[in-house]
Amino acid sequence: MDFSGPSFEGAEVGIDEKDIINLVEGLTDAGKYSYAGLCAITLHSLFYDCEPDRPFCYECLSCVVSHLGLPDSVSPIMDLLLKGEMSNSAESFLNVLNTEAVLEGNLCYVLQDLVTVAVQKELIFWGEHFFKNVLGEYDSRWRVLIRKLRELMDVESTDVEFYEINVINCLTQERASVTEEERKTTKKRNRITKAKRYAMIALATIGGGTLIGVTGGLAAPLIGAGLGSVLGTSAIITGLTGAAGAAVFGTLFGAAGGGLAGYKMNKRVGEIEEFAFGQLGPYTDNGRDGVTSVTTPQLDITIALSGWINDESEDNFTKPWKTLYSSREQYYLRYESSYLLELGKAIEYFMSMVLTMATQEALKYTILSGLVSAISLPAGLMSLASVIDNPWGVCCRRSAQVGKHLAQVLLNREHGRRPVTLIGYSLGARALYYCLREMSERQNCVGLVQDAYLLGAPCTGNAAKWDKISKVVAGKLVNGYCTTDWLLRFLYRTLSMPRGGVAGLQPIAIESRRIVNHDLSHIVSGHGDYPDNMHKILKHIGVRVVEIQPITASKSHDDLLTVPQDVQIATITKSLSDSVILTEPKK
Repeated sequence: MDFSGPSFEGAEVGIDEKDIINLVEGLTDAGKYSYAGLCAITLHSLFYDCEPDRPFCYECLSCVVSHLGLPDSVSPIMDLLLKGEMSNSAESFLNVLNTEAVLEGNLCYVLQDLVTVAVQKELIFWGEHFFKNVLGEYDSRWRVLIRKLRELMDVESTDVEFYEINVINCLTQERASVTEEERKTTKKRNRITKAKRYAMIALATIGGGTLIGVTGGLAAPLIGAGLGSVLGTSAIITGLTGAAGAAVFGTLFGAAGGGLAGYKMNKRVGEIEEFAFGQLGPYTDNGRDGVTSVTTPQLDITIALSGWINDESEDNFTKPWKTLYSSREQYYLRYESSYLLELGKAIEYFMSMVLTMATQEALKYTILSGLVSAISLPAGLMSLASVIDNPWGVCCRRSAQVGKHLAQVLLNREHGRRPVTLIGYSLGARALYYCLREMSERQNCVGLVQDAYLLGAPCTGNAAKWDKISKVVAGKLVNGYCTTDWLLRFLYRTLSMPRGGVAGLQPIAIESRRIVNHDLSHIVSGHGDYPDNMHKILKHIGVRVVEIQPITASKSHDDLLTVPQDVQIATITKSLSDSVILTEPKK
């Protein structure tokens, strides 16, 4: 099959000098005021109501005002806009920006400018506030702000991603060879024996580690050496060259410089026996595996977590995410596979016994219709429950432990200082809930997570608890649920039903900008349907995917995975784990 996704052809060579606009010099005073004012009112709508985010609001706005060189007299007005104490509309500011000659009606340049400002902040005074910004930190709230401004400006998301790619290129363009002394130091720290000249540094995974990215602060001064000649000398990108570029690179991608692919759990943590990241991506060498071995570090990453597994196939943790394209740098978490496999086999056995023992009418009107609770199950089936109760309880405990350890990994900035998007279903979603819960109880927990998507989550649906963990998420905290998921309801019958119900069965009853509910009942009919319908689910909840184009010339293995549009519904359609739909064949 073919994968089609956004094209960034030409991004590898960087931004052409003629395409760089110095907004600081080009904008009129009215344009600069509108630029800053638009940021102020957008920050108010996104973050000001959340107490932990208020310092960021001041920090972010102070960076913009300082960058634009606005006079001190503007600060009190911006402060009023930020607090919502002065009325002004986004439309009025956008109208002014659209009249700016330097922009020529193209507001993309404002977003391009903001992306660069976001990763090269400086020491700022704002009234009585003083902010010591980390050079090279791309706070998730900055990215959410830029996303919201993009929506207001009606700019394509791929345009913003293109600008982010070019910031990366500014940090990875090497113009000099590594000296012998640096080579020895690099070898000692990272076991790299040779350093080569690259036009573009790529991360090459070798046994879970990285080839070049791990050099971080050592190679970065050389990386930025020749950027002036490549990208011009515009003030927009001056801060990304030389020593400043080195600091940005080392901070953004962590001390190891190469993201999570090289992370290993050095010792057992609690009950956890397996915890490892693998690289995930829609573009592949063979077009099938969904796994890439080489990539360039990006300004944001995505981590995906699966639920239980049914066999020992190597792609168990990657197959559901085959078309996921949330970020250009993506990872999956492989965790506790032996226990997840034990649970998968137990559920498979349980379901086979359900189908054997129940009559067709009983299946149609009681168990699998999703219209009754688990207590309506026949006594014979209740006696089989012990088959899955123990492995389910074990996996629930371990997934919670995994989530807490993931929180520690993120808080330690193993991935660097860049936004993270989290996606998980079933027990993977439970792990993410406990990850966010653990982070919400720790210091410096904000500015890390951009969005989080919990699908079919076996965790509490208590609104107050979700409101608390939502403070960790800068953008959207999505609860994807299925009201007909009888298996999840059945599995919870032996546990104390959490106050507020189960998140995977119902919406979270709260009015919040961040918390978003999605009813997936029209896509999945039960808990086991999530992995095979992940492509449809991701599209429905607004996560970018790569569309699969079926090959009609021959019937390859992949062709069997793509269902033609004109296929007739079979008499009995069985889901992999927990549902049977009885229907008459279409005429």
